[in-house]
Amino acid sequence: MSVFNQEIVTREAQRSLFVENKAFAIANTTLKNIAAGEVDTVVKTILSYPQSQTYTPSTDLTQRVIVGTSESLSIGTWIASLVSIDDTEKIQSVVDLSKLVAKRMMANLNNDIEQRVLYEVMNAAHSLDDAAVGGTAGNNMALNTSNVPQVFIAADNKLDAIDAPKEGRTAVIGGHMLGLLKLQQAGRNTVFGDGVNTRGIVTNLFGWDILYSNNLYYTATLTMGTAPTESDTVTIAGVTFTFNATPSGAGSVDIGNAATSHANLVAAINDSGTVDTTYIQLSAENRFLLRDKRRIVATDGTGNFSIVGYGDIVVSETLSATADVWSAQTQNSLFCVKGFTDMIIQIPPKIEEVRAPLQFATWIKSLTGFGKKTFADGAREAVRVKIDASTSDWS
Repeated sequence: MSVFNQEIVTREAQRSLFVENKAFAIANTTLKNIAAGEVDTVVKTILSYPQSQTYTPSTDLTQRVIVGTSESLSIGTWIASLVSIDDTEKIQSVVDLSKLVAKRMMANLNNDIEQRVLYEVMNAAHSLDDAAVGGTAGNNMALNTSNVPQVFIAADNKLDAIDAPKEGRTAVIGGHMLGLLKLQQAGRNTVFGDGVNTRGIVTNLFGWDILYSNNLYYTATLTMGTAPTESDTVTIAGVTFTFNATPSGAGSVDIGNAATSHANLVAAINDSGTVDTTYIQLSAENRFLLRDKRRIVATDGTGNFSIVGYGDIVVSETLSATADVWSAQTQNSLFCVKGFTDMIIQIPPKIEEVRAPLQFATWIKSLTGFGKKTFADGAREAVRVKIDASTSDWS
């Protein structure tokens, strides 16, 4: 008699899991005032400094040349999405589909903006590696509770050397570094917060405002010099791809020789190959996680491939060849003076609903348009901290 059992569908749809936007906390947005909406480019002139000299009374000064160099910020990034909700779907749903879709569209646009702004860490004039905390120069920084305060001192030294302002110094860090700071501060009589508020602000520590973000720029490389064997796996940010001679099941990738196999995997990651032949499409949840939240993109290489993405990303593999492993796992924390990068949002994230002309349905559309640029003077106020994302606390 189970056919008479009732089913209850919750009116609370699943939560939208996105980070709060920190782009506006670190970017200078004042250029919008001079680019009200009628321009697509803002040009900034960087003037060289006048050179001082000793003056001898009644003697002519030597003229010194000053030079202006122009840099431009182009407003040309447009991000949009479109979803159709049929009236028949809407009337039979216990949740407000339009409201839920609109909320997620808005969150996704803001998530994308933050990731693009935090990518500007790659344009920082200064960088720190393991040598800054007593390790080996050229290696990524292996952090622990003993050396994590040294990162702030080393970043201060970089900015102090060029007389950058003390006011507004901000560190944008990920969850792993935040965890080490919490352990390092445990038992100390400080105001270091045990949590993170809704805007991602933690506290002020070592003279730095600390922001938490799970959108820091990440890179890694996987060597694949040998063809994988049946059921070998590669996992990226919790999403597993499985090599099979005959692809079957979500995330399955076709096995070929070494070069073909990692080319097929790159296609599966980017969703750019032949679905159901080169690979089997991921589940909707994993597609969202990999391509929208973490924004993973793979690039094929010779005997390897690399990925870029955003967040506290963990990678692993069970490849049969012992030499085929992940390397160069790097997360880039940003230490900067607020306003080091400029951003103009010409079209703030917005949602529109229109009726489909030939259907009984509603189109929900989202759009934002913006530009961002780290000018030469701003680059000098930013430090890229290259953190080793392969240490045991990451896995």
